[in-house]
Amino acid sequence: MNNLKLAIRNIRKNRGFSIINIASLALGITCFLLLLAYVYHELSYDRFLANSDRVSLVTSSVKSPEDADYTYWQVTPTAVAPIFAKEFPEIEKAVRMYTYNNAALIENGSESIKESGLKYVDEDFFKVLDYQVVSGNTNSALSNPNDIVLTEKLAKKYFANGNPIGKTIMIDKKPWTVTAVIADLPTYTENYFSALLSNKGLSRYQVEPQWGSANDITFVLLKEHVNQIVLQEKIDAFMKQQLKEQYDAGYQIKINLENIQTVHLHSKAAGSGNLLYLYIFGFLAAALLLISAVNFTNLSLSHATERAKEIAVRKVIGAHKNGIFNQFIIEGGLMVGTALILGILLAWLLLPVFSVYLGVPMKLEIWSNPYFYLAVFVFYIVLNFMASGWPAWVIAQFKPINVIKGQLKSNKAKFPIAKILITIQYCISIFLVICTLFAYRQMQFIQTMDTGLNRSQIVVLDGDVLKTKGLETLKNELRNQRSIKGVSASYDSPVNVQGGYSLETSQGKKPNFSMDITALPIEKDFLSVFEIPILAGEGLNETDIIKARDTSANRSVGIIINKMAAEKIGWTPEEAIGKTVNINGRIGPIKAVVDNFNFASLKEEVRPVALFPEYSYFGNVFIKINAGANTTQALQDIESTFSRILPNTTFNYHFLDEDYAALYKQEQQTTKIMQLFALVTVVIACIGLFAISAYAAQQRIKEIGIRKVLGASVGKLVTLLTSDFLKLVLLAFIIAIPLGYWAMDKWLTNFVYHIQIEWWIFLAAGLITMVISFMTIGGQAFKAARANPVDSLRDE
Repeated sequence: MNNLKLAIRNIRKNRGFSIINIASLALGITCFLLLLAYVYHELSYDRFLANSDRVSLVTSSVKSPEDADYTYWQVTPTAVAPIFAKEFPEIEKAVRMYTYNNAALIENGSESIKESGLKYVDEDFFKVLDYQVVSGNTNSALSNPNDIVLTEKLAKKYFANGNPIGKTIMIDKKPWTVTAVIADLPTYTENYFSALLSNKGLSRYQVEPQWGSANDITFVLLKEHVNQIVLQEKIDAFMKQQLKEQYDAGYQIKINLENIQTVHLHSKAAGSGNLLYLYIFGFLAAALLLISAVNFTNLSLSHATERAKEIAVRKVIGAHKNGIFNQFIIEGGLMVGTALILGILLAWLLLPVFSVYLGVPMKLEIWSNPYFYLAVFVFYIVLNFMASGWPAWVIAQFKPINVIKGQLKSNKAKFPIAKILITIQYCISIFLVICTLFAYRQMQFIQTMDTGLNRSQIVVLDGDVLKTKGLETLKNELRNQRSIKGVSASYDSPVNVQGGYSLETSQGKKPNFSMDITALPIEKDFLSVFEIPILAGEGLNETDIIKARDTSANRSVGIIINKMAAEKIGWTPEEAIGKTVNINGRIGPIKAVVDNFNFASLKEEVRPVALFPEYSYFGNVFIKINAGANTTQALQDIESTFSRILPNTTFNYHFLDEDYAALYKQEQQTTKIMQLFALVTVVIACIGLFAISAYAAQQRIKEIGIRKVLGASVGKLVTLLTSDFLKLVLLAFIIAIPLGYWAMDKWLTNFVYHIQIEWWIFLAAGLITMVISFMTIGGQAFKAARANPVDSLRDE
């Protein structure tokens, strides 16, 4: 008890030191827990399902004779689920999911509301993916053609005043009966939906299962103790036999089983996460905790030497080494414990803010893991021993008589370990500053790079709402608006151009040429709205739309391809014009060759693309606002026109730039995290440097007084006091350069289009850190150098 009272008294006596030490450690713990919450969130994807260890997403990958690598798809042919369930006894159940267009119109009184996330599924869907049931019976919920299962959020939205089970909901003028309600999906799932509809009424499932059309998302439930590697080998052999003609032609087509727990971070076909970034965040979390722990230890070690006389006196009057050790352990334990409590409390308070900052809803769910508390306990013991037990042992070795005489050999705080710890701190800090600057430059490059199409000032409306007739009316009414440059539409967004198409021609350099191609059905003014340069030929016109409406067997459709597609076939842009191609049954001449444009992430290369006229369905409508026009006024004009055409429909819009920004969500999150926590690491390191430099200046105060008496200038004294520390920062910078180069070189290879390794970034990182460090210790040095030497030499 006496030791505890004495510990509290010492902490209060050294209030400034205690606050700095506790605050810097608490800050490091807070940042560590925030990053840990993000890492835990990313690792939790789809693990909430009870049988997730046995459920696999079935994906497909294709490589044509002309391609060097596989192209990966989340979708599979319709035939996969029913045939696999019969052919492979290892599979207990197989179900399919099919997206309900882009969105649906749900009637709510007199108003029609657009809803996304509606999916058609097989009757046994819940026997594979066992989502939590709120009401109803999911075993039979999808047994009838018009059955629908809602998520809790959608059920409350449309049936706020009663039980929705058995009620009817109108979707695109068709009645559906609510048979069950399931709990809202957590944010950590790759399989998002808002409602599930029975697929029994879909005509595509009423015919013999097809291998040629890949539009289904397929899940399989494996039986207990199935060896997935062996099963995958059997599937590969089966597919070679099933698609022998394609394999003989040089195509390699694979159907892959990917456990849903690994899809988010490992799947090339369907994963939205990035394992590399998770490693970065894990390293950053560990680095922050290490820096704060090193800082705490360094400060404690420096402060312990200041208490050397106190310890020496206690030893002279009979204190034992064990007693001194216990005293330090209790003091350190109180400070580490206080910092832990503050760090955890701050993490809990700041997590909602951090979630908003990243755009990722998170919870400290790791608190429910018992290993978390074990880790906290181990951290407490190890850090307390490092920061308290070790300095106590060091001080206990000093001879009391030497300490009392002021002959402590380490009076200049030149413990080699202290210098090593400072160097480690700054090495990590400078490394993170280097990475942050590179990430920021790469994101700038992505945002400003010419992608071959102009996506600025383009408003996107839902094509499902407008339909074809509404689109034409909208175009006619907006044509006379000064603020509007043009209106067009396409089957889907340019950032989501679909693969799964095949281009064939007998007029290429090779006879009977065939290749996979990405294609997008478009409205005739698409090229002009997006300002895509035409290299040869001409764009679509009204005649092409009329031909596209033709349903006869001999119809001819005008087709546009990009430069890369022409080159793959063996044509120049001029040679391609007029040549006949067949794209999934759409046969017609090439009307134009456009320049290559990048519709996907810059992490991917430009692909061969085909554009052809569409007339019956448009998922997205694009309205180009004139440069220099008042955007707010233009949006008001668009909304006013929209409301006249569809008076009972909610006006929803977004800018196309937002879709492109979403392609780099992971990179933006990474950049934000690195910007924030690189700053934190520098702050923590500077807090430690400030305290240690202040202590070092105090230890050398008599030396400074003597030097001033002998004529040393303030500038020379400041240089003397700062040079040792700045040398450590410089050494840390030299070590951080190759580490930063290696890390950024690896990271930039994720992008096909990226900045070069620029040396000025390394120099800027070093200069920033050096200036901040000098400002941190310069004040203390200047104060010590300006002190009156009479005061420091009075006791001599």
